[in-house]
Amino acid sequence: MSRGLTPDERSILSRLVDEVAPLAEATPDKFAALGEVARLLLAFPASSLGPDAATARSEAYAIALEDVPAWTVKAAARRWIRGEVSVLGDKPNLSFPPSPPQLRTLALEEWAKARAALWRYRRLMEGREARVVPLEQRRPLPREMLQAHRSAFHLTKRAEGVVAKAPSPAQASVIPETAD
Repeated sequence: MSRGLTPDERSILSRLVDEVAPLAEATPDKFAALGEVARLLLAFPASSLGPDAATARSEAYAIALEDVPAWTVKAAARRWIRGEVSVLGDKPNLSFPPSPPQLRTLALEEWAKARAALWRYRRLMEGREARVVPLEQRRPLPREMLQAHRSAFHLTKRAEGVVAKAPSPAQASVIPETAD
């Protein structure tokens, strides 16, 4: 059973949408993004780069960041400086500036967080709920998927379906058998 939003809840969600929408829907600006890159690179002085190397480096960042908003590049640079880069997997060397692909990955992650938040807030404002399909209305799973599921979770068969070995009542999950 669901209830509608109260005026206070609707007001709060509306303010959140107003705050997040400009970030999530920001238009990419290559020149502003490169300005943020320049600021970041100043924090990591490099040995003397020749004009050709500096141009190539600038072009690489321009290509990597041409389709992301400048605010995401600024946020990504901040994360790099703070060492908050676990999304990059192996520990990058934070003594050097990020490579164009690394900076792009961080910037896209920032943008994705804003877009996801905006989507959630708008969805809540529309009053939509998660779609729940009753068990009896669900289609049977393909046999290959059931076999993989059984082997992964060490399941055994029962007359009505497949039940995990010795689950607690709260954890019991019934998986219907497929027709051959």
